[in-house]
Amino acid sequence: AVVSTQSTGDSPGICIFGGDMNVRDFEMSRIKNLQIFKDVWEELGREQACRYTWDTSANSNLGAPYKSRLRFDRIYLRETTKCAPKSLSLVGKTRLMSCDMFPSDHWGLLARFTVT
Repeated sequence: AVVSTQSTGDSPGICIFGGDMNVRDFEMSRIKNLQIFKDVWEELGREQACRYTWDTSANSNLGAPYKSRLRFDRIYLRETTKCAPKSLSLVGKTRLMSCDMFPSDHWGLLARFTVT
């Protein structure tokens, strides 16, 4: 994967991207130009409570016969003085009453930012 580094004008705007990357920690070095972005989870101190977004030991949607915990889902912020991560939490950890399943086999990430 390659991350675009295009910007317009003298001051780049705020750029936040995230989602299900399906990339393990050791595979992140293969993504070119990622160094201009900050990993929000890392910037906020690598809190263990929101590390694993794919956790078959807690999420039974897949019915997996194995236990695996990985950080597949990530949020990145392009380095800027205009925006800083404030908090990060996992969402979607409550079963839906209608089907007794979680909304997804991944936990979602909810990030909050301070913009100046």
